[in-house]
Order: sequence, then structure tokens, then C-alpha cells
Amino acid sequence: MSRARIIGGIWTRNVPWHKDGVWRTDMFKSVLADERLRQARFVLADGPTVLVSVTDLQRVLVGGRDHYYGQKIWGPFNIDPKRGTIDGHKVEIHIEG
Repeated sequence: MSRARIIGGIWTRNVPWHKDGVWRTDMFKSVLADERLRQARFVLADGPTVLVSVTDLQRVLVGGRDHYYGQKIWGPFNIDPKRGTIDGHKVEIHIEG
């Protein structure tokens, strides 16, 4: 099990960088594989906070780009809340607020 802070099935990530409304981040593989995870909350600086299900994240991230020593991290990947996509793949994005 990962050491990620997952509260009530939700893991939260602050995402500070964007260009033209598209946000760029990454995610530890251990977090995405954690059986406690149900949703990821991406807090987009100066933008909305979005929730994405673990099912959608696994579908679009697993097998995609990875990096870090031993490829421990999925990404980087882009989140486009207006189009409802992650790296160009349609996902169900819920806007909090």
C-alpha cells in the first residue's frame, strides 16, 4: 500500500502550472494502484478544483508516459477541464465548488 494521504477515498494534488487553461501534472503509480483510492482531486491554481474517478485515471494513464527513477510516476499528463479530457482522452470530470 502506498503512503499517500487518501481521505475518504480521495487523494488531493495541487496543480500550479497551466497554459491556456490546460493543466500539467503527474501522479505516483503507487497512488493510482492504492486500493483505498476512489477519486483524485486536482486543485488547479487560479482555476477550478476537479474530481476524476480512479477508473478513468487508470484507463487513460496506465501504459502511457512515465518517468522518475524506475518509472515510478505516471505522466506528465495534461488536464483540460473545459474539454473534459486528460491527455486528450475523454473522462468524466466533476467540478467542485
